[in-house]
Amino acid sequence: MPELIRGSLSFDDPSQPRLHAPTSSSPDRGAVSPDSATSPSSVGHLALGSARPHVDHHRHSSSFWPEGRDRMRHAEAEVYYDSRAATKKEFHRRASNLQQYYKENPKLLPQLPFTWHHGVRRFRLGALIVLMWIDACVVPIALYYGLYYGGHVPNWITFAVVTTIWGGPTYLEFAIRTLRLIKKERFYRPLGTNSRWCFDVVTWTSVVSITAATALFIVGSAPHIVWLRVLCMPAPSLLYSLGGIMGLLTFYHMRGWKAPFRLSSTGKGETVKPGVYYFIEDVVAVNASAGRPYREALAARYGASPRFRQMIYNLSLFWSIPALIIAIPLTVIAVIHSVPATVAYGICWAVPFIWATIWAFISVRWVRRDMRREREEWETDKGFVIPDTKKDQKPHHPDAGAHQQC
Repeated sequence: MPELIRGSLSFDDPSQPRLHAPTSSSPDRGAVSPDSATSPSSVGHLALGSARPHVDHHRHSSSFWPEGRDRMRHAEAEVYYDSRAATKKEFHRRASNLQQYYKENPKLLPQLPFTWHHGVRRFRLGALIVLMWIDACVVPIALYYGLYYGGHVPNWITFAVVTTIWGGPTYLEFAIRTLRLIKKERFYRPLGTNSRWCFDVVTWTSVVSITAATALFIVGSAPHIVWLRVLCMPAPSLLYSLGGIMGLLTFYHMRGWKAPFRLSSTGKGETVKPGVYYFIEDVVAVNASAGRPYREALAARYGASPRFRQMIYNLSLFWSIPALIIAIPLTVIAVIHSVPATVAYGICWAVPFIWATIWAFISVRWVRRDMRREREEWETDKGFVIPDTKKDQKPHHPDAGAHQQC
């Protein structure tokens, strides 16, 4: 999407000076070749006298648009940032990172190199989410009730099948994302480290969740007469794991505590961000293959936009607290004998995923609304203060902090 310039709509007020887009010798949105490092900014200029400023998206680097400047006015210019800035090719050939670029251009609202509207990554991530949802929710319920009532298959055989196939896509994706993080190239790794063994928050959360669910499956299905009430608990255990870790990170953020060890791109001793921030960063950067450019852009957006920070904080509370609240009554239903085990099984497996689907739908609407307001507030420069980027600013190198270890 086009760059958003702070206060670009505020010159409708005669008392406000007309704004011009910043120019910088830094590369184009963090994804350029070193040869174009001295080319002008991609933002261009504002058309004077227009009710709404016109942003000229000329990119002067011929490596991006070999057909010339005329192509800048086509639709490709609007999706460039989403479809190409986070590719490995652009990452390896660029001259600086996105955090540096937006520090040098504080009037620009940092844009995120991932969108659900353009690009192939959205299909892969969307298909993965749907497949994991079917495998984790539909398969255990359908196999149990179908084989138990339809085929009168003994429970130990039923859950031998369920335990064998459950979580297949999850385990596979966990293995793929782990391999990406330990590969020699640093494209997928968190910011501030080049260590191949610095795993992110989602990796450790996956370890906790998978271990808990697998242990419950093994314990419940090991006896010849299965413990059905134990087999009710894998889904609630996922709520405990995800909600607990997300809630703990958000609590650290609320208290202003420092990270006791590296948390994704937050180094040891730095202030912890809300829990949802790390889940968004890690999933899009690794699972959706957006890599370090997305981590850089997300950090720049979080630092520049107060509304974005508040939205991330509210979403962290919105996901962590209800997850724990729902997990507790499901645990009670699973263990009390007044509820038949066959009924408890269906409730404990269905409710978490139905809740997650509803919450995801609400979150999408919520994020769209807040980002629309964020755009309006940024362009009218209402409720924001332009940070003094020169104050306490130290020389920055694209790989600064990369020598840090876990």
